[in-house]
Amino acid sequence: MKDFFRFAELSTKLKQVQRKGWLIRDVKEAESVADHTFSVSLMAFVLSKHHPENLNREKCVSMALIHDLAESIVGDITPYDGISSEEKQQREHQAIQKIIDLIDDDEILLLWQEYEAAETPEAQFVKSLDKLETLLQAFEYEQQQPDVDLDEFWEKAEKITRHPDAESDWMPDVEIQKWLKLLLKERAAKM
Repeated sequence: MKDFFRFAELSTKLKQVQRKGWLIRDVKEAESVADHTFSVSLMAFVLSKHHPENLNREKCVSMALIHDLAESIVGDITPYDGISSEEKQQREHQAIQKIIDLIDDDEILLLWQEYEAAETPEAQFVKSLDKLETLLQAFEYEQQQPDVDLDEFWEKAEKITRHPDAESDWMPDVEIQKWLKLLLKERAAKM
């Protein structure tokens, strides 16, 4: 391990990086990337155990822990930042490479690449959890701050649940689809 303390310093920066999707919508006391990562990781730990595809639980939790690690260097890049998805991917790849160079651990890079490619059941599951957690957080913010408009977050989720075969950059894991439908029902009941 080359420089664990620099690695720790970078990774703990995620506690200060607020999620921009909330900030640009004027959410007060927006969660940090670390808050989000913790929630996704805990969901991966709990829900992967009961998944019908017999997912590798350790891989799911590990992937959830590192899925936004690059944001400790590049920040939380959103579609509103005017940065192409290719440029975002390149920046994040360079950031992950810098991070793993500090601790000499290629497993982080491999997990991050697997997550980004979303080709394995575990990666698809964790990507779905990433989106579900964001919607759970949106639901919480709507309850706490009714004047904040977060409908944009829900429009895509509703479209996907009504038309599961529709082209989308996110197609939820089958199990997560069930939780998403329940969340949409809960939201509709409270609105």
